[in-house]
Amino acid sequence: MKEKVNNFTMTNSNNSTSGDSSGLFVLNTIKYLDAIIYSSSPDGLKYFFITPAIEKLVGVTADYAIANPLFMMRLIFPEDFHEFKHIVQQVKTGASVTVEYRILNKRNEMMYLRHSAYPVFEDDIIIRVDGTISDITKEKLGEIKLKKSEERLRNIFETADDLIFTLDDSGSVSSINNNGALNLEFLPQEMIGKHFFEFVSDDKKADTARRFQEILRGDKVVTFEVVLRSKYGKDSIFEISARSLSENKIVTGMIAIGRNIQERRVDQEKMKELNNKLIEANRIISIERDRAKQKISILEELNRLKNEFVSNISHELRTPLASIIGFAETMDSDPDMPNELRSEFNQIILSEGKRLAKLINDVLDISKIEEGKIDFIKTEFNINELINPLILQYKKKIEDKGIVFWYELPKNSVIVYGDKNRILQIFENILSNAVKFTNEGRITLLAQSLYREYEVIITDTGIGIPKKDLPFLFQKFYRVSRPGSEIPGTGLGLAFVKQIVDIHKGFVTIQSEENKGTTIVVKLPIVKKD
Repeated sequence: MKEKVNNFTMTNSNNSTSGDSSGLFVLNTIKYLDAIIYSSSPDGLKYFFITPAIEKLVGVTADYAIANPLFMMRLIFPEDFHEFKHIVQQVKTGASVTVEYRILNKRNEMMYLRHSAYPVFEDDIIIRVDGTISDITKEKLGEIKLKKSEERLRNIFETADDLIFTLDDSGSVSSINNNGALNLEFLPQEMIGKHFFEFVSDDKKADTARRFQEILRGDKVVTFEVVLRSKYGKDSIFEISARSLSENKIVTGMIAIGRNIQERRVDQEKMKELNNKLIEANRIISIERDRAKQKISILEELNRLKNEFVSNISHELRTPLASIIGFAETMDSDPDMPNELRSEFNQIILSEGKRLAKLINDVLDISKIEEGKIDFIKTEFNINELINPLILQYKKKIEDKGIVFWYELPKNSVIVYGDKNRILQIFENILSNAVKFTNEGRITLLAQSLYREYEVIITDTGIGIPKKDLPFLFQKFYRVSRPGSEIPGTGLGLAFVKQIVDIHKGFVTIQSEENKGTTIVVKLPIVKKD
């Protein structure tokens, strides 16, 4: 059996309180409260009592509110109305409830309110609902301001170029910003949990230990220099400013900011060139690291691509066909068309027809390769003699665009076993893409003979590829979406490259950064070399 809630009875201020002077005192007191106190029917459609505070908060008198019991609902923000409905639903079940929502009061002010409702029972039946409505606008705006402040601090932490980190009471890294970790060639998760001394060069560990003791003994900022060793063994001098962290006068760790102060005296052009080389080197290292993680089988990839074949090919065929049909119909419907315009339309139809024929040939080649029906004429040949004429062919195209072209081939003969024409198509497709997507900067082709592989690295400083598109580049018909700068293409070039390389038991991979450029690495097995 529900317990009856003891609530004071409230009436209009003009009435007595059943002769009880304490009731009169309560009524006089609540006039000065900032919170609204009310009593209503269980369904909220009738108010028995509302304190004058409603005029201060909402902008209407108590009499108006009693005469218009639904007015409050009309002030509530639509997206918060479910919170108000929650009060009614919960009270009907006999539960007390508190919710928060926003309103736009009669003074056109946005307010946050905290609404509490308490059902009053008599013989297990809800006879009324007593409640309070208080203004929590300042509290909520303070919370929002604090949250934004925390977000700004987090953004500063993540975007700062300096090394920002905290250590726990054992000296292990408990947090570190992303850019700071990258300065040491690490990912943040590779450093978290490791003792700070693991990154300090051996000859600086004793001095660093003394500095740490100085920091932990006081609460002042201590600045010192330390040599930190990167993941790949590079030493850099950092200026560290650190202070201890404590709770209840107990040291719990340390917070520090470090700045790389290694001197770099290289002219601007040399710096730009070295920076490009560094980006290329890091990209190649990343490619080699990712190579070990690639476990998706070629057959599974081909089966998945077959499911997309019909929809993609229909789209690619429809575009040139629409142009051919459209211009042909225009010519047929206008016998008096000027010869110049008719000639222009003929050229467009011819161009679209050739584009369609190339697309069909590309599709047939890929389909034949997948079905094992294409004949490969494999011979042993010097691959340097195959690539060198292609380089000379593209050298003029590249330099005509104002792009620097640098290339290097091994001086000795390198013999591979494969189809010369298909392998030539591999490098032609890659070089063609490099020229197409690079408007300035440089294109580099580096071929080298490794122990059992012939490796060709083609790098450009073009528009690059978004990270989200990289996993799909070897899919048939996949094209990178570039709103406002669509570049023609069928999306078959890299798919063809991948299949030809796989058939020759080689390896191909792509590493790219948007607006920085692309690197493609192709490796083919070597038969012998001089």
